[in-house]
Amino acid sequence: MTIGQNIRIIRKKRGLTQEKLGKLCGMTGGAISSYENGVTIPKRRVVEKLAQALGLPPDKLTADTVPDVSAGTAVQPARASDGLLYDGVLAVLKELYGIVEGKVIVGSGSSRKYYVVRQIPGDFILYERDIDAIVRSAKASMSPIVEYMRGVRRQEVRSYDRGIEYQRSSETAGADAG
Repeated sequence: MTIGQNIRIIRKKRGLTQEKLGKLCGMTGGAISSYENGVTIPKRRVVEKLAQALGLPPDKLTADTVPDVSAGTAVQPARASDGLLYDGVLAVLKELYGIVEGKVIVGSGSSRKYYVVRQIPGDFILYERDIDAIVRSAKASMSPIVEYMRGVRRQEVRSYDRGIEYQRSSETAGADAG
């Protein structure tokens, strides 16, 4: 789950409105809404304020499972371990395209999230399943990239180690000569 989803679930379980939580944290209800809808990703200090106001350690807001505050157990999220990666994808979209607005369609007993990407010319929509697909793609491409880097860095480490060994042997030879 995303940090915004965690904030919303825990806020509601605590019986707080966005306005009330905002006041407890020294911010507006609109700011809370922005975090919950994924429009803005809260910085670490904000997460600490939110966690304090909600009576939880900060890591509970950033966790991939949401604590069941009534029973003390964890509720499995819909998107198990991808919450931070999901937030990262949204952050990259904002960096690349500028404005990314989180929206929610509320229907009979359910809701569906989507994002409006504001771009000139032509805004476009990304549904939650689209973001999930980007997350899956990022995860799938990560292993081959890391393996490549691992091979390159392994060679760099060997070169670096040889340089240190050469430097040590030069220092030792200089000390023996003096």
